[in-house]
Amino acid sequence: MSDNHCQKEGNVEHSEIVRREFSRQAANFGENGLTLSSQEYLAWIVDILPFQSDFRVLDVAAGTGHLSRMIAPHVRQVIAIDMTKEMLEQARKAAAEACIENILFEEGDAAALPYQDNSFDMVVSRFAIHHFEKPELQLKEMVRVSREEHAVGIIDMLSPADESLISPYNRLEQMRDPSHTVALTKEQLTKAMEISGLLVQQFAARDINVDFERWTEMTGTDRQTKLAIRSELEREIAGGSKTGMRPYLEGGKLKFLQTWCVVTGTKPSNEQLLRNRPAPY
Repeated sequence: MSDNHCQKEGNVEHSEIVRREFSRQAANFGENGLTLSSQEYLAWIVDILPFQSDFRVLDVAAGTGHLSRMIAPHVRQVIAIDMTKEMLEQARKAAAEACIENILFEEGDAAALPYQDNSFDMVVSRFAIHHFEKPELQLKEMVRVSREEHAVGIIDMLSPADESLISPYNRLEQMRDPSHTVALTKEQLTKAMEISGLLVQQFAARDINVDFERWTEMTGTDRQTKLAIRSELEREIAGGSKTGMRPYLEGGKLKFLQTWCVVTGTKPSNEQLLRNRPAPY
């Protein structure tokens, strides 16, 4: 990966920051009660994605395979690729425990997918976009390996629509997880997908309730940082500056809201591209 693709932390490329953070977090991803592993939210995602039983699906930056395992009963095969071997180890273990045999786990970089053009009936990626520095790079790779007239499905969290809240929102996310780059807004995400060559077909979103303690425990956020984030959220509840995280108290517990979205776009055929090409003067 060239320098202009890489955010540096000292001499460490962003990809190494991602590996470092997720190798630490991998064991926590299997815990019960996480919003990340909620069967309700996973079912909502799968209900929206246009699968068919004979599909071969690629799950990009699959992590510990929550989405892959949810998809697997509905399709012929899932290829789950991730750059962090510790995440894949947890994914293989969870699939084996669930007796799911049609998932193949592979290590690789989403910015340079090791597959030929037009290889998959569908490509999906969940909660990875906000870890990419230039998501158009990974999106273009997803489009490249997808078959023509087939879908790419992106699931991610969104930044607030209010531009003044984008910076504070992402600053707190980065404090909690240094591998976080930026959560896109609805408009930014759909534009990035279009720039990458997709015809955006469907957009669905919902608010998700997040428990602050579970959220920070999952990433192993250190005590000082955790207290600093909590302080900002509690000040907002008391009437202070808005963070974009929409915090609230429930039963004495600190919680906040995230907006999750499922966006699907179709890779156009060469025929469609020719039809849509502007007429010459």
